[in-house]
Amino acid sequence: MDFARIISMYNIVLNHYIRNGFVFDHFPQYERQLSLLKSFTDWNNNAFILISGIVGYKTNKYSNLIYLWLTVFFYSVGIHKFYELFKKHSIIKENIIYEYYPMIFKRYWFFTTYFGMYLFLPVLNKGIASLSKYEFGLVVLTLHLIFVFWREYKNPNEDMFQCHNGNSVIWFLIYYLTGAYIGKYRVDYTGIKKYIYLFLCLFIFTFISYLFFKTSHNEIPIRIGNLIIEVPFVIKRMLNERYDSFLKIIQSMAVCLFCMQIHYNKYLAKIICFTGPFIFSVYLVHNNKVLKDNSVTHMFDSLPKNMSFNSLFSLLLLKSMKMMVFSIIIDYLKHLLLSLLRIRKILIFVETKLKEKLG
Repeated sequence: MDFARIISMYNIVLNHYIRNGFVFDHFPQYERQLSLLKSFTDWNNNAFILISGIVGYKTNKYSNLIYLWLTVFFYSVGIHKFYELFKKHSIIKENIIYEYYPMIFKRYWFFTTYFGMYLFLPVLNKGIASLSKYEFGLVVLTLHLIFVFWREYKNPNEDMFQCHNGNSVIWFLIYYLTGAYIGKYRVDYTGIKKYIYLFLCLFIFTFISYLFFKTSHNEIPIRIGNLIIEVPFVIKRMLNERYDSFLKIIQSMAVCLFCMQIHYNKYLAKIICFTGPFIFSVYLVHNNKVLKDNSVTHMFDSLPKNMSFNSLFSLLLLKSMKMMVFSIIIDYLKHLLLSLLRIRKILIFVETKLKEKLG
């Protein structure tokens, strides 16, 4: 699952660079190519919640959540202070209050929603442990029928259950349970089946998304030269950018199931296991509002408008990789600092004592 985290985070960085760097505005001639690239990178938030369920359904510690909050606080305040000291012209000092309380002010919407989900996990995990395979499977299936397929069938634009297009605690809980089912009962595919599954679920649906991509999904006809294609009703229903859409669910499940079944050599496994714990910092660094507003949004301003797509694509991949490496190095140094201060051990000790006191 660490490998799935790495792949997912790399795609998140790439997706954010395309969107927050206004690449579509700078290179409108490559709209279809960029749309295809973006469609390959839109499923990753689901994957992180799915992974949380796969690896975390057996136990959960609030000390881990507090440690994660401290990490968010570290980057939120740290990046703001860096810009305040070295790029004073681009920082409004009054905004520091938002950085000290990143969760309350939703500086990182994913973490705020994840924090809310995590509070329910002791209850959920107790229920998961007590359910039979049939009962658990029925619960997961029912949730998907009601929250996914019913909405797709009735009206994709109507958020009947207030899932906020996959940005809510409700959706995170549903997908956590889905991951927990996969992890508990080892839902997997072996041999050639896993490659067929990945191809069918990820690439075909992504190709459909690209083929019928429109800036406005309200327009059903698509014109190619003098030929007008009427998009089938079912296909149109899948064409949306919601995280709780059928397409994004299939994409995230396909990648996670695929990564679960790869056999890694011991050297690659060591690299992956070392890198995995520091992956979340990549999100906290590159998606920090101060850094995003002052750096990412201007990242592609100086590029020539006639730049070839191959050069643009290579640049996007390279910049995403640089951000990954830079963030991992910074987080490793942060980890060494907090280890010297014994922060995690203190949190675990306090949690253990509280559990003993409360019975």
